[in-house]
Amino acid sequence: MIELELKSFLQLFDSFDPAPFHEKELNLDAEEYLYNAVDEFPLRKPLEIMIYLPSSVVGAEIETDLKEAIKNHFSYKKLLTEIELKRLLYQGRRNLVIALTFLFLCLLVIRLLSAFEESLVNTLFSEGLLIIGWVAMWEPVHTFLYGWWPIVHRRNIYEKILNMDVYIGKRSPAGERSQGYRFTPK
Repeated sequence: MIELELKSFLQLFDSFDPAPFHEKELNLDAEEYLYNAVDEFPLRKPLEIMIYLPSSVVGAEIETDLKEAIKNHFSYKKLLTEIELKRLLYQGRRNLVIALTFLFLCLLVIRLLSAFEESLVNTLFSEGLLIIGWVAMWEPVHTFLYGWWPIVHRRNIYEKILNMDVYIGKRSPAGERSQGYRFTPK
């Protein structure tokens, strides 16, 4: 259970966002808190979000609006992450073509230099071309081996938050706090 204790439901939202209530962005602290709390558990572990509000505010309409706002916010974050992943993979493919072409040209020049008499300058130039050709491969190799994992992980966290049940409850008395994660805005 991930818990948020609020004095007003408006604390959950970015006060500078002019969008209608159910389309507003979440407060950066609340978003970060939810993301980090979910990230601390395995993705397969079922979690729920419990939002405590003053009893005078709790109602069916507020509950529906808060659930919709949270879903909208994290749907949008997931979409942005998917776009970021597509851009990274596109850039990786483009960089791979450029790097392979450059490596091919370096190896071609090395092959042409091998036809000349062996000398220190020839060897130095050949080895330099070989090294720089492989260095050109660094960025695309990094992208396809390691670069996309953090983005996919972030997308999976957003997906998990989207699928979590959100409950709205009356502010819990101080003695009845659960042992779960608790967010109380400043």
